[in-house]
Amino acid sequence: MTVEEMERLLDDLGIEHVNSRGDEVQGYCPMHVQRTGKEDRNPSWYINSETGAHICFSCEYRGNVVSLVSSIRDISYDEALDWLSTGGDLLEAFERATNKPKQVFEDLVYISEASLSAFIDPPAHALKARGLRLSAAQQYGLKWDAQTDSWIIPIRDPSTSQLQGWQLKAFSGRHFRNYPVGVKKSNSLFGYEQYAGGDMIVVESPLDVVRLASVGITGGVAVYGAIISDVQLKYLLNADRLVFALDADDAGKASSMNVIRCTESHNFEAWFFDYSGTPMKDVGGMSKQEIIDGIASAKHSIRYAVKT
Repeated sequence: MTVEEMERLLDDLGIEHVNSRGDEVQGYCPMHVQRTGKEDRNPSWYINSETGAHICFSCEYRGNVVSLVSSIRDISYDEALDWLSTGGDLLEAFERATNKPKQVFEDLVYISEASLSAFIDPPAHALKARGLRLSAAQQYGLKWDAQTDSWIIPIRDPSTSQLQGWQLKAFSGRHFRNYPVGVKKSNSLFGYEQYAGGDMIVVESPLDVVRLASVGITGGVAVYGAIISDVQLKYLLNADRLVFALDADDAGKASSMNVIRCTESHNFEAWFFDYSGTPMKDVGGMSKQEIIDGIASAKHSIRYAVKT
C-alpha cells in the first residue's frame, strides 16, 4: 500500500492523520481515549503504509492494519480482512453517491487563494523529469515550493473550485504532506473543473492529469490514490464516458475490480484502460500514442471482468 492509499484508508476509518515521512503516516491515536481516558493531543501514533504495522508511543496501542480495522469498525478479524480485500467502503460509498447525491459535503473549510502566492511555477528541470509542459501545469494550478523542492498540488471543492488546501509532494522520494492539517483529498477530484465533456479519464496521481494535458489529451481527473470516495463518485457519475486508468499494480487492479462490482450492482457503465500494449504501470510514463491506444481499446466493465 502506498502512503496515499494508507491516508485514504485512514480517512475511511475516520482516523485523523497529520503528516507522512517515508513509509510512515503520523496521526492521532484512535484508541487513546479507550486506553487512557484522555484525547491524544500530541499526535503520537504511527502506521507503516508498506507493512501495515502501527504503534502509539504514548499509550502503546499497537497491531497491524487488519486488527486496526477490526477495532475501529468493531468487527471480527476475518470480517476486517474481507472489508479490506473488497475495497473498504467503496460499495457503501457508491450507494451513498447514487442514492443521496445532495448529502455530500459537510463542514468544508475554504482558504484564501492568496495562500498560494508563496509558491512559484514548477521549474524546467522538474517539468522535464515528469514530461510536463508549463502551460499544462499552469492550466491545472500546479505550483512549486522552492524551499523544499516539492510540487504543490491544489485541493479544491469540485462543485465551486474553491481552494481547500494543497498537497506537498516531494520531487525526490515519497514524502507527502497535506495543508492545512486534516484537509481531505477524498473531498476533491483534481482536474474536475477543467473537464468539458467526452471521456473522463480517471487516474490516481494529479501529476498524471497534467501529463495527459501536456500531450494534448483532455478529460483527466485524479482521485489521489487507488481508493475512491463517495464524494468523488458523485462527480465521476457526471462523465459522458468514464474511463478508469488506475495504476496497473495490485492496488489499482483491486480498485478497478471493486468499481466493476459497483457497475454490476448499480447498472452503471465504465471502461478500463488497456495496458496490454505497454510495459508501463501508469499513464504518467507513457508516450502520447501509448495513451491514445490504451484509451481507444479500453475494455467495457463486462469484458474487463471476464478478461481479468
